Amino acid sequence: MTHKDYLDQFKGKVAGSEKDKVEMALEFALDIRKFEIELYWKRATYFWTFIGAALAGYALVYKASEPNPNTWLSLLFSSLGLLFSMAWYLVNRGSKFWQNNWERHVDLLEDEVIGPLYKTIAHGPAAWNPLTASAQYSVSKINQILSLFVLAFWAVLFLKSIELLPPDLAKDGLKTTMALITFSGFFSLLFWGKSANKSTITKLQSRQLELK
Repeated sequence: MTHKDYLDQFKGKVAGSEKDKVEMALEFALDIRKFEIELYWKRATYFWTFIGAALAGYALVYKASEPNPNTWLSLLFSSLGLLFSMAWYLVNRGSKFWQNNWERHVDLLEDEVIGPLYKTIAHGPAAWNPLTASAQYSVSKINQILSLFVLAFWAVLFLKSIELLPPDLAKDGLKTTMALITFSGFFSLLFWGKSANKSTITKLQSRQLELK
């Protein structure tokens, strides 16, 4: 589809309004983009709360049971931390995908309505001090990279907790079960958590009205 083909789908007026379809579409795209950004940070707060709680639980168990840490509780908290970190990383990627989607719609629509405002980046003069100068960093990308490192951190704690040695796993059924649950959840998030957005299948069914 070319840019012209895309814009052709928004020709004419909105039904019951004097607004052009392309103008209305741009307003919707900007509003939904703003909504996606708000959701992005709400989700980040949600996951930080659970990840922080898991880390606090892991630290308390480890410290309280020194010099012989309670490996069962350590495994429990590290498993939760690993799964929530994996979910946070994937949610960050999903949120960024949909944010980019609506930003692309703004890019495609704005020229016809207000001109290339959103696409034009206005740079200020370069500051001499790199400590206080602004820079073109992506906040969402930094958050995504950070979530990946938090995931790696929890993976280390998880491996430490299960002490990945075949004899230990064979002897301790609880550890084996917890490890299997964690790996199942991990790969389920990775492979089955994707949005199936290539096509939308809708089944319509009429409700029957029965008069008595």
